[in-house]
Amino acid sequence: MKSNNKVALVTGSSRGIGRTIALKLHKEGFEVVVTYCYDKAAGEKVFTEINKNGLLLKLDGGNERNVKDSVEEFSKKYDHLDVLVVSGMHDKPHSFKKTSFEDWKFVLNSKLDSSFLVPKYFYQLLKKTKFPQIILNTSSVEEKPQIGALAYSVASAGVANLVKSLAIELAPEGFRINAICPGTTRTDNWIGFGLEDDNMWKKFADSNPMKRVPTPEDIAEAVSYLVSDKAKYINGLFLYVDGGSRHKS
Repeated sequence: MKSNNKVALVTGSSRGIGRTIALKLHKEGFEVVVTYCYDKAAGEKVFTEINKNGLLLKLDGGNERNVKDSVEEFSKKYDHLDVLVVSGMHDKPHSFKKTSFEDWKFVLNSKLDSSFLVPKYFYQLLKKTKFPQIILNTSSVEEKPQIGALAYSVASAGVANLVKSLAIELAPEGFRINAICPGTTRTDNWIGFGLEDDNMWKKFADSNPMKRVPTPEDIAEAVSYLVSDKAKYINGLFLYVDGGSRHKS
């Protein structure tokens, strides 16, 4: 039996921002496809939180073969996809001088390649719904690079141009393509990068015009708005969730 309900797939939804987006969309009536790349236990935990009302997939967005396999697995349960959110990625933040070619390829594959491959192979399933939507996570560094995170900044700029291109190309087919651009958001994904220090995050907050850093819930609310009927004529938008910090010099 194929579901007639609204279906959303969120990449990287086993942890961090993606997890919060998945839970939010579930609360709003979507059957959510939860995905994980490495941590199956974390994916299963989120899947349990949404009462196993959906699907759990292993999805490495930068691996073409795995993406194709995920589409095949998805199609066993669903014959359409209403909302695709490409959120999960991995970073190796270094300056130009310290970025190895391996680090460069890893980050661009994780963020830029996945932003292309996942929509490309889920396109046919998205076409089968009346108002298909794709939301890509570019981060707030897409317009101004983050010093010390070269590959991530370049990948984000690439995703930004992908959003613009898809918004033009796919709009005649009824698609809406938008981007969320979070500021630096504290999640457990930062563990291991020297950003576990509370004092450092306080400095981030103090430097923000709104005197706090964004939360995963802030980003999930932005996604909630973009997928709602209130945004039905919004296409090609870059929705910044950064408290205005991008305007600071």
